[in-house]
Amino acid sequence: MATFDAQQGSWTASDAMHFARRAGFGVTPEVAATMAAQPVTSIVDAWIAQSADMSAFNAALAKADVISTRANQNIPEDPAPHPFRLEGWRQQAGIPNAQGHFAWRMQFNPNSFQEKLALFYHQLFATGAEKVDNTAFTVKQMDLFRAMGTAKFGDLLLAVSKDPAMMIWLDTVLNRVRPGSSDIPNENYAREVMELYSLGVDNGYNQQDITNLAKALSGWTLLPLDVQSNPNNPSIRKPNDAAFYVNTNVHATGTIQYLGATFDIGAPSNYGDACIQAILTQRGTNCATFLAKRLLTFFVNPAFSSQALADLQALILAQNFDMKAVLKAIFKSQYFFDPSHRYNLYEGPVAWIVRMSRMLCPDLATALIPSLPSFPAWRAVAPSFNNAGQAVLDPAGPNGWAEHAGWINSNTLRYRGKLAASLALGETLAGTQAIFPTTVASWFPTPPASSQDVFNRLAALLQPAPIPSDVQSTWLNGLWASGFTWDNSSATQAKVRELAFLILCSPHAQLH
Repeated sequence: MATFDAQQGSWTASDAMHFARRAGFGVTPEVAATMAAQPVTSIVDAWIAQSADMSAFNAALAKADVISTRANQNIPEDPAPHPFRLEGWRQQAGIPNAQGHFAWRMQFNPNSFQEKLALFYHQLFATGAEKVDNTAFTVKQMDLFRAMGTAKFGDLLLAVSKDPAMMIWLDTVLNRVRPGSSDIPNENYAREVMELYSLGVDNGYNQQDITNLAKALSGWTLLPLDVQSNPNNPSIRKPNDAAFYVNTNVHATGTIQYLGATFDIGAPSNYGDACIQAILTQRGTNCATFLAKRLLTFFVNPAFSSQALADLQALILAQNFDMKAVLKAIFKSQYFFDPSHRYNLYEGPVAWIVRMSRMLCPDLATALIPSLPSFPAWRAVAPSFNNAGQAVLDPAGPNGWAEHAGWINSNTLRYRGKLAASLALGETLAGTQAIFPTTVASWFPTPPASSQDVFNRLAALLQPAPIPSDVQSTWLNGLWASGFTWDNSSATQAKVRELAFLILCSPHAQLH
């Protein structure tokens, strides 16, 4: 029987939590219990269809940024709350805006799979905001991943190839070849689209294929739209959008051999599209293997077997690269829910702090009750992402980040500890800015009767890998050495927060 044929039948709240951690950013024990009362197939179908009502979420975006914007030259002060500033002209200040915007969406989007897929594809098609130098283009690319995350992979690959951020990031806009000339094409994107985005290193292509694909993509450029001036420096003008088009004056013509097929790259019906699509039609088996590895590493188990890889490759080919069908098959399978595939993945630092915030901070409905929303100050948190090992939206190179164990070292753990202290203990990351709104009382639907009850509830929320009982006892005996009492005193709240901090900083809580 193929690895993904056997479907999960009944499931438990623990199973539902496992699914929600991998296919989103976690759910509370109460939500997991509700999920477990429904069929697995119904939950997975609705989750992947992203069918939850988005109206409250979309309305809340206007109050998403809780940090006041100071006056700057001719830009007046803008007291919070307000939307994240995502205009194209914002760059160095715009990157934290975009990062904060993404983190806020990850925390509050009722269709969290939309954001998890965006994170997956951002890791795959890693594009750096600093070089793109246009915040609007960076956010536009993430919107592309949200919109096409469950489409056919070939359609997404072509759309990404024409995406403004990607075209700037890997120099497609600099790829110019005058017809009939000896101009040398810029091969950056032609190389990376095969090596990093669809096939893998030296997997079914050679240098001549790279050169010829670069010729086919020459002349690809952008028409700026909605151009705005920087209010601080009106001479700097940048677009908020751009349209793709082919400049035939610098587009190579003639016939090329590429991936074993012949293409007339001067034909208006082609101009490079067919060559991108040929990656799947001419090297479908190679591409399916590449994609299967990325899916298994991100969603299931980095130590996958050769049989699991072969079976997922076959599934991808059988579904004609339909990502919705492939993802449903993965998440409905007994293989995905196997106990050996739980707590075997180190979680990336951004997903990790977002997931913990979802557990300890107010949910969307609660956060919107006060006159000023009690959302995390994600724009203030964003500069810490890089120190924790993941400058999300701004990777250093097109190969993204090392996943799994690559997230963990002594330095990145130190900064995870700082994030944990800010979330659990209320410590500040910069100045006196309040970062994460939390109240101890909201963590406990019923008063705990013992210190062990306190631990059990926090573990149910934060969902670390099982923590040994002797470690639990050491923590609890140290915090409640004089005996346990439950009240609203600051001393009790401090102990609970310290216990949450200990759990967050434990090796067990880095796994998901």
